[in-house]
Amino acid sequence: MKNDRSIDHPINFKDGRRYYDPEEDQESSEVPRIQSAQQHQTHLDSIFMLLEENIVTFVKNELKKIQKVVSSDDPECLESQREDEEVLDGEDEEQRRSSREAFVKITMHFLRRMKQEGLADCLQSSKWISLKI
Repeated sequence: MKNDRSIDHPINFKDGRRYYDPEEDQESSEVPRIQSAQQHQTHLDSIFMLLEENIVTFVKNELKKIQKVVSSDDPECLESQREDEEVLDGEDEEQRRSSREAFVKITMHFLRRMKQEGLADCLQSSKWISLKI
């Protein structure tokens, strides 16, 4: 049988000081680090959820535009596509153009992987793509 003597009790001195146990201090300092790491992870999770929403919205919108382009090479369709674009300042426009260019390349890559060479070629040779990129 065990008794209470096997339990470590803190040592209190007459002048009010307490025995210092480094292991006990280390355990208490771990709690704020764990909480901080959890808060950081929660913050990262929130950022990436928002990032995912933004990317999915961008992809859906761009795919709709690309679908219009490959389904109709009609000049009126291209003109209305230009009118739908919002006017941005130079830097934003450059970023948008760069994003579109990358997305079109990714789309063509996936179309080719799906053995849809005709659609990929149509997209690559499209007048709209050359106007937008």
